[in-house]
Amino acid sequence: MHTTHSNASQHSSQSGSGGSFSNIRPEADVRTGEPAERDTCLFRSWSDVTSASFTGKSTERGRRHRDNMADCCTRYERLTAQQMDEQRVQNVAYQYLCRLEEAKRWMEACLGAELPAPVELEEALRNGVVLAKLGHRFAPKAVSLKKIYDPDQLRYQAAGLQFRHTDNINHWRIAMATLGLPAIFYPETTDVYDKKNMPRAVYCIHALSLYLYRLGLAPPIHDLYGKVKFTEEEINNMKSELDKYGLQMPAFNKIGGILAEELSEDEAAGHAAVIAINEAVEKGQVEVTAAALRNPNALISDLQEVLMSFYQEVLQQARASKKELAANLSVYQGQKEIYEEFLTRREIQENINMVNVRSAVEQVDEALDSADERALLAALQRPCLALRGLRSDNGPWYLDQLSADRQQTAQEEACVDPLEPHELQEGVAVANQDAQRARTIHAAVQSVNAALRLSDPQHTVSCLMTSDLELPEVFPLAASLYHTELQLLQRRSAQVHLQGELQQEELFVAVEMLSAVALVNQAVEAGHLQRFGCSLVNPSAGLSDVDPSLLDRYFEHLVSVKQQVSRDLLTWNQLQEGINSVNKCVQDEHQQLLSVGRVNMALVRGDAQKLLSALLLPSCGVEDVSPSNSCRYLTLLTRARQHKAQVSRDPGAELWLADIQEAVRRANQQSRRTLKMCLSLAAVNQAVKEDKVSQTLRVLSLPEVGLQAVVPSCAADYQRELYGVMRARAIAGDNRSPWVRVPLDDGSFYFLHLSRLEGSWEEPSGFVNNSVFLDRHQIQEVVSSVSNSHARSGLWRSRGALVIRLQALGRGFLLRRELDARQRFLSSQTAAVVTIQSHWRRFVQQEAYKQRLQFLFMNWRAVVKIQSFVKMWSASRKYQARLSFLRRHVGAVVKIQAFFRANRARGQYRMLVHSATPPLSVVRKFVHLLDLGDVDIREEAEQLHLREEVVRSIRFNHQLEADLDVMDLKIGLLVRNRATLQEVVSHCKKLTKKNKEQLSDMMDLERSKGLKALSKERRGQLEAYQHLFYLLQTQPLYLAQLIFLMPQSRSTSFMEMLVFSLFNYGSDSREAFLLLQLFTQSLRHEISLKVERPQDVVTGNPPVIRMLVNFYRHARGQNSLRESLGPALMGVLLDRTLCIRTDPVEVYKTWINQTETQTGHKSSLPYEVSPAVALSHPEVQRRIDVAIVNLKNLTDRVLQAITSNLHQLPYGLRYTAKVLRDALREKFPEASEDELYKIVGNLVYYRYMNPAIVAPDGFDVVDRSAGSALQPEQRHILGSVARTLQHAAANKHFHGDGHHVRALNQYISQTHCKFRNFLLCVCDVPEPEERFNMDEYSELLILNKPVVYISVSELINTHQLLLDHQEVLCPDPSDPLRLLLKDLGSVPTLQDLLGVGDSSPADPGSESGLSQRGKMEVSLTLTNKFDIFNESNDKPDARGLLLSTKHLIIDVIRTQSGDSLGDILRASVSHDQEACHDWLVRRRAQQDARTPEKMQRNQSLVANGNLSLEEKKRRILRCLRRLEGLGVLRPLNAEDQILRMIAKDIRQQRLHRQRRGAELQKLRQTLGSLQAKSSFHSEQVDFYRDYITSCLDNLTTNSKSTNKKTADSKKKILVLSYSAARLQEKGVLLEIEELPSTQFKNVVFDIMAAPQRGTFSIKARFLGVQMEDVLLKYQDLLQLQYEGVAVMKMFDKAKVNVNLLIFLLNKKFFKK
Repeated sequence: MHTTHSNASQHSSQSGSGGSFSNIRPEADVRTGEPAERDTCLFRSWSDVTSASFTGKSTERGRRHRDNMADCCTRYERLTAQQMDEQRVQNVAYQYLCRLEEAKRWMEACLGAELPAPVELEEALRNGVVLAKLGHRFAPKAVSLKKIYDPDQLRYQAAGLQFRHTDNINHWRIAMATLGLPAIFYPETTDVYDKKNMPRAVYCIHALSLYLYRLGLAPPIHDLYGKVKFTEEEINNMKSELDKYGLQMPAFNKIGGILAEELSEDEAAGHAAVIAINEAVEKGQVEVTAAALRNPNALISDLQEVLMSFYQEVLQQARASKKELAANLSVYQGQKEIYEEFLTRREIQENINMVNVRSAVEQVDEALDSADERALLAALQRPCLALRGLRSDNGPWYLDQLSADRQQTAQEEACVDPLEPHELQEGVAVANQDAQRARTIHAAVQSVNAALRLSDPQHTVSCLMTSDLELPEVFPLAASLYHTELQLLQRRSAQVHLQGELQQEELFVAVEMLSAVALVNQAVEAGHLQRFGCSLVNPSAGLSDVDPSLLDRYFEHLVSVKQQVSRDLLTWNQLQEGINSVNKCVQDEHQQLLSVGRVNMALVRGDAQKLLSALLLPSCGVEDVSPSNSCRYLTLLTRARQHKAQVSRDPGAELWLADIQEAVRRANQQSRRTLKMCLSLAAVNQAVKEDKVSQTLRVLSLPEVGLQAVVPSCAADYQRELYGVMRARAIAGDNRSPWVRVPLDDGSFYFLHLSRLEGSWEEPSGFVNNSVFLDRHQIQEVVSSVSNSHARSGLWRSRGALVIRLQALGRGFLLRRELDARQRFLSSQTAAVVTIQSHWRRFVQQEAYKQRLQFLFMNWRAVVKIQSFVKMWSASRKYQARLSFLRRHVGAVVKIQAFFRANRARGQYRMLVHSATPPLSVVRKFVHLLDLGDVDIREEAEQLHLREEVVRSIRFNHQLEADLDVMDLKIGLLVRNRATLQEVVSHCKKLTKKNKEQLSDMMDLERSKGLKALSKERRGQLEAYQHLFYLLQTQPLYLAQLIFLMPQSRSTSFMEMLVFSLFNYGSDSREAFLLLQLFTQSLRHEISLKVERPQDVVTGNPPVIRMLVNFYRHARGQNSLRESLGPALMGVLLDRTLCIRTDPVEVYKTWINQTETQTGHKSSLPYEVSPAVALSHPEVQRRIDVAIVNLKNLTDRVLQAITSNLHQLPYGLRYTAKVLRDALREKFPEASEDELYKIVGNLVYYRYMNPAIVAPDGFDVVDRSAGSALQPEQRHILGSVARTLQHAAANKHFHGDGHHVRALNQYISQTHCKFRNFLLCVCDVPEPEERFNMDEYSELLILNKPVVYISVSELINTHQLLLDHQEVLCPDPSDPLRLLLKDLGSVPTLQDLLGVGDSSPADPGSESGLSQRGKMEVSLTLTNKFDIFNESNDKPDARGLLLSTKHLIIDVIRTQSGDSLGDILRASVSHDQEACHDWLVRRRAQQDARTPEKMQRNQSLVANGNLSLEEKKRRILRCLRRLEGLGVLRPLNAEDQILRMIAKDIRQQRLHRQRRGAELQKLRQTLGSLQAKSSFHSEQVDFYRDYITSCLDNLTTNSKSTNKKTADSKKKILVLSYSAARLQEKGVLLEIEELPSTQFKNVVFDIMAAPQRGTFSIKARFLGVQMEDVLLKYQDLLQLQYEGVAVMKMFDKAKVNVNLLIFLLNKKFFKK
């Protein structure tokens, strides 16, 4: 055997390099564990071919294998050595990828979860979660789920690897030790966690799979070599990774042999048993073969005695086939190995298994033929079939399904063969599904039946809505209908069947019908006729006799029925009854129409008999029809028809049923009334004839007679007169006829038979009227005559006084007539009467006047004196009273005067503000507001100073944060890699010094600011940069295009710092306005060019969105989120009792843990349950309900804080949201408002507010101290609130159908409406020009020139960017940006710009010093390149000319008065006006002298202000003409137009002062916040210093044990000398380019510590000659290790292992 193995190895080496060997040699079968070294590669291949040919499925594979072997040999003979080596490396990488794929698929089969692709599997295994879960799968007692750290990998996804992830790897190792896997396979923890030797971890997974398969605990791992494909890129990447490791690939094919050796299996006994089986098979005796197979050492399993003869036959055939193949193989090889002809243990077991499977399959087929369920179950449960999921209670389903499968297979293949095992497995799976479905349906039906026995309709509906029942749609609103109707159906079923249970088919039909009934009820309740019609004619409803043309009638009838049953739903019976009722009504109406037609036909013909027959028809529906009244019916109906024809003007008009019924009713009433009247008349005649006064009076008073004016006292007179009339008629002749004709009021006659007392409307035959009978009219005439005679006699007797009064009235009338005649006479003589009266009155007055005048003439002196005294006294009294009143109310007088003056001033100012053309006098009155006072100058200076301080503080904080980040990284490297503390301590000392000195350096920034920061020869270039940045600041389109052109990675870092520095972080209104213009311009540019659909704004994450959100969240150190969200979030964080866990499983586990903690006993409930089981516990439901209530309350609290603090939102963010909405609406007009506001909500809430809610400590929303952090429960609460608000903002519901999920979704829908209103208010903002009061001339009105603070490196990078993209930014050669870039030229170097010389490359500190100089800040006073006040230019700037003109006009109108500006400019100047103007100029000069240099006016304005008044007027006229020529002013009203501009400037000056005051307050607050933030960073510095101090103390403690030898060695420099060969042995040196390994012994490396702490000097010598020297920083090595770089280059040629070099330095220099 050993000789054969060596020959096989020699044959492999002769055929080529290792590449050909890997192609020819198959891997050892890890499923059986046969050691690969026992069989040669070639023999193993032929044995596989033999086995395959025996099965009858792979006969061709052996032939193809031989051909491939020959081709491979030929192909590799043609390759060069380098190509073969490259192919070998490629094969190794491909082989390792195959091993990864094998391990991946095996772990997926074990865990039932999907894992990453093979190229990502190594990284996925580093956290150990998958490995720990694998350990729990096979050793649950050793590794419980509670022990696995971060099982959901949430922490890993959020923060990456953490040290606690190594616990998962250790748990995996413990699980393997528990299972008994030999320790030789175990990888180290660092091999997996630090990815030092990941192939060994994969090797261990393969060994574990084989070991578990042998134990029967896991499926086998499949050999995928050559069966899977990988891209060339994936293979090359894996090759690079393996080169970086520099490790040997484990021998995966030797796992079986190593396991065999480690497990000490008795191979000799097993080998002998296998040989005995082969010999027994060769003999052909069944008994001998059976005995050999039963040998325990052979390890043959699943033997069945009844199949021994079949074993013998099959094994004999396999042995013969293998022997034949061995004979063919002898052509290639001289000697043979024993297993070339003998069957191996695996082959024997495979054949045994094949016989067992065939026997079991035939047994299954027999059971199917006999339809024996028990026999079928017994056959399927045979172990050799290895069928999964068998259940003994599913026998009927197995029988049906497998019988159907066999029948289908027989039809397809036209032969009846037993089913194969895989077909049996498929049939079993399908049958299990059918059985499970049947059980599920049965259980659901049982739950419905149980619910129907209760009285809870809602529970019944919930059971019906179960998807397992597969019922039609169920409507919860009709719960009572379902419950009631199904209950009745169940009771009827109980009468038929004993069990009284509804079946699924019955439920389906009933629910389908009831759902249709529910839809009909919904349509009736909603009043929707169309839906009602569709539901009513739906076949599912099962309603009969439905006429589609009568849907309106059905609807009205059912609505009325619905109103009668109140809130109950209409049942099916009620619906059917309603339909039948409507149908019957329609049928009756049709019959009635026919009867009515017959009635009208009879009326036309005038046939009373036909009319009577028509009225008597039941279908006619006319009630109380009397045949005796037929004539009266005919009369009244004929009249009614004629009346209707006359009214409607239709001769053919017909009577309707109501008209006929009314006529019949009236005819019946008239008949009864007339009969009574006739009988009463007969009684009257009889009483008169009998001469009975009392009887006559009684019958006359009957109401049926209808007599009027019957007086009881005249009874005798009535009797006498009536008797007289009757007697006179009797004397004239009595015919004694029995009939009487009584006339009626309508002209008709009624006939009465006096003997029978019967009446008729129809004249009797042979009628003769009774001549003695008195009718009603004759009786009424007698009664009226007697009553009137009696009334007149009584009236005269009772009215004597009235007669006397009547006589008196007659006399009065005669007297008044005489007086009226006298008055008419005087009236006719009125003029004469008046003349007489006036003469008399004049005479009397003249006499009185003459007497008074005579008296006054006699005393005229006294009269004059009296008059003077009275007048004097009256005036004096009034004056004293007025004076006293004013003295008593002197305060009120002053206030009134002030009020009138203020009112007049307000009126004038209101005229200035609101009038389109304010008068010149008003403008002159308020023009002094444009002057700058001492307060203005002081506030402007303070504002400038505060802005500088804010910018410096922001930059200082940014620098301090960057340094603190560096400290974090170095401390982390110290803890992880056990690095030296000296480097960290030195940096900490430098940081502390910097923290203390940087502030003073920045405070004294004036020394290096401005031109002093640059070299003298670059002064002109600095001015060009000032012009450039002024253009970039005032023209936002350039930066907007630059942001769009920049890659996202650079946009978020460099561009953000550049933009914020250029606009001074929006420290004043001007820069805030310009920055907002940049943001909005960039956003519009992004949307117009890049956004193809509205959702791209959310998914694309534009850089400008990130930039503006970052700015407005941290702008100027002022956190508006802190003011709006801080109190609400602080309340949430301070409440320690809150718990909003809504996961049922998590709540269940928490409940179990609390119960066990409180009681001290283990809970009887299982720990691992499903969500449904967890929700079945009332305590879990209660806790979830409480958590949901808490979540809603917290969300409402935070939402209230957001919506109520709308004014706290930055204006720029709100206006950007408005621009975003308008820009999207303009580009996508078809987009809905909901879609647009969702995108606005994504900006305002998700990007701006959501991070602050999730991590308030990271955004300074809540107070925190250094070293403190939020608890996990607090972060969970904040995350839940933020997630709920996020879903509410997007109106996105949670997935699931649980009660708590539905409650949250309902709450989200309600909250979304509030969010929508909030977003509408957010977008309701004024334009920036109105907000900041800016216009096109505002840039010319600023007093102080804008100053920006920017580092030199940022200035250079900006210049380079503009040059790189100038073809896109400014394609026009005359573009201002192109001109400025042309003036600047190429980008200068940092040394040239700073005016320093080039540093030596060998200087260690040159690079760091240059970097520090690059961070030095310079201040740029931004100016425009062209002076807008230079009038010598051929094309003067209109804005500058306009501003200069307005200043001149202000000086003129303040000095000289006039009605209009034109009059003032054309009037001459007086001496006083010139003096006043000179005084004004001197005062302005004094004020300019007190103004700081940065705030002084332009020199052109100063020169114009020093002109004389006359020169200013001439200059004004000249400027006005030029402005008219430039089109700025209109020629006709230029003076009025410029006065309006001056008035606008006055208004803006007032607003400017107000904004300046607010800006000062805001800047003070901002500066205070920045100082507080600086204090916080100082606390962090102290915290880090304390931590490092403690580390130093520990280091001191550990170093006390150093001996004197160590102390003496410190005095001399330690130098380590290693040859390259020695370093290669240690693994430190990997290779040296262009130098063979045989020369490594001639290369020596000297390593010594440099003077600077943490720095080493490495020198290289070749054959003793000094070659190169390199300075290596230890911190750089740690940084490379932190970044995962395993190999680095030194001297640009030597490749060094970073980890081993760190180990060497630690061991030799740091004694670690």
